Amino acid sequence: MKTTVIGIALIALAVAPGFPSGPAAHATSITCSGLSHSHWRDRMDPAQARLAITTEDGDVTLLLTDRDVAFQLSERTFGKVQRRLRDAEDDHQDNWLASVIVTTVTSTVREVLDRSFAYHVRDLRDVSYEDGHLVFVSRHGRVVFGGDGCCDSDVTGAFSEEDALHFVREFRRLKAEQ
Repeated sequence: MKTTVIGIALIALAVAPGFPSGPAAHATSITCSGLSHSHWRDRMDPAQARLAITTEDGDVTLLLTDRDVAFQLSERTFGKVQRRLRDAEDDHQDNWLASVIVTTVTSTVREVLDRSFAYHVRDLRDVSYEDGHLVFVSRHGRVVFGGDGCCDSDVTGAFSEEDALHFVREFRRLKAEQ
């Protein structure tokens, strides 16, 4: 377990050593095959979302707000990771140098994981459910959050059919209101 946590932390540091916080974090965007309108935002409270559904394995939550569609770690998974990071810090309290390194790494990992990966509703044309996957189509007609060349399409197929169809209906209701 310690090796896994430290491995995740090192990967997070390698990928995002200058990850912004505060107001600058809202201006950060990443591009991944058509995700030019995606952005990182503060983690959201699922209870405050218009709709929140969680993958069948319980790891990721998809949220719909009046402004964004966002993916983030589920509350359960986020809590588990937080506990593992605390355990890693506690395991190295006896060695001051290891403690400083682990605390620095775990703080960075917490900063990264305490975010949502979001896409503005206004930049999406539609969401549908096809062949067991949610399909997000940009206003330009490109598939985002999945499809060829995208970061990870597995999560779009990890929701129950019932939840996915509920998400589609609520997204379309929101778009009709706008």
